[in-house]
Amino acid sequence: MTVTLSNFLRGDFARGFFRKVGSQALAVIVLIEAIFLAEHFTWVFRDAVRHEADLSGIALVLACTSTEIFDLAQAIAILMSAYAALLRMRENRELLVLFASGLGPYQLGALVLIVALAGQVISTVGSGIADPMSRYAQRSILFSSELRSLKKGVAKNEFYYFPSYVAYAMDHVSGGAPPPGGVAVIDASAESRPKSDRTLFVYQQIGPHTSRVVTAAQARLDGPDRSGKIVLNLNDFTSHTFADANPRAGEGGAPVKDVLKAAEPKDGPPISMKVRDMSQLMMVDQLLPFTARGSNTAEQTIFEQLFVPDHKTRDSRAAQMRLLAERFSRSLLSFLAPLIALLGVGLTNRLTNWFALPLSCVVLMSVNLLCEWVITTGAPVSVAGALLPVLLLYGAVAVIVFNLVVWRHSDLVRPQLGRS
Repeated sequence: MTVTLSNFLRGDFARGFFRKVGSQALAVIVLIEAIFLAEHFTWVFRDAVRHEADLSGIALVLACTSTEIFDLAQAIAILMSAYAALLRMRENRELLVLFASGLGPYQLGALVLIVALAGQVISTVGSGIADPMSRYAQRSILFSSELRSLKKGVAKNEFYYFPSYVAYAMDHVSGGAPPPGGVAVIDASAESRPKSDRTLFVYQQIGPHTSRVVTAAQARLDGPDRSGKIVLNLNDFTSHTFADANPRAGEGGAPVKDVLKAAEPKDGPPISMKVRDMSQLMMVDQLLPFTARGSNTAEQTIFEQLFVPDHKTRDSRAAQMRLLAERFSRSLLSFLAPLIALLGVGLTNRLTNWFALPLSCVVLMSVNLLCEWVITTGAPVSVAGALLPVLLLYGAVAVIVFNLVVWRHSDLVRPQLGRS
């Protein structure tokens, strides 16, 4: 039996089946990905433009976004392609000949099992390795684009929001005269400047109830070097520190850290300072924070989730295990898809031909939603607690589907759409 099965899997019939399933599944995945990217293009484009990304950066970010839906798209694609291939085999009487020769159940089961295992492995690699790396790549591309944009210079009439302050740049105005529109501008230089100069306005919180307004006629960033150090050069620099009743809060409502290290008043009077030229040594993280890969749960690979537990807080550990369970669920969804396709073929006849495949897709998505509900309500904090409920749920569904396939085995083999 083992030799016969091995010869069958190496034959033309099995290769043709795998070729049909693979090509059709790839076409369906491309279609689903195209719909997904078309829907998310506006959000991706808006985020990329906000980080000053160019066209190549936007294209790369959009390409990296495609991994977010890959595992779910693959499960649906395997179901549809396996259903189409098996239905064509049944209507062409290929399954009838196969079963009549005594080779049917085991060989057909082996074909379905190989497709299921291949789908699970590809889904695990896609959601557990490719997707985390793609999310990190998106962040890296946006960070590089924003840093490159800052090194080239700020654009006029644009607000720049950094973790520690808000900056605004506009055309230099001589004599402090208001620009068109009547908006007052702080003129940072007493001397006349060419029209190409910029007046930089910076608002910064330096204490719980203390803020600073900084203006400069010219600003330039030099660097960064290999260690991530940059030099901020300001010409005709002025600083005004004052008590602020409603300061801009940082993360968690705490005051943001000081970047321009000038004097900080405790509860004293306002401080004004004017300097001709100033240079400040800073780190890139002070302007554009860029945390290491893995600090965000979504960027952790499946190996890090399994072997590098996040014990910072109970919520962070629960989020890590919840994502691990969701990825494992999607991989099992790809494993279950060809079995549901086999059941869908058994339920397809002249009366049910128009809704058998949509109903099979509904069953597959219902299992996915049920598993997500189990994961969310369970809030696991251990690997066993994350994977065991998912495995039991999919095992129960697989047993039910398998029994239904055995119950409809005669309809699975006999052609029902053409001649009877």
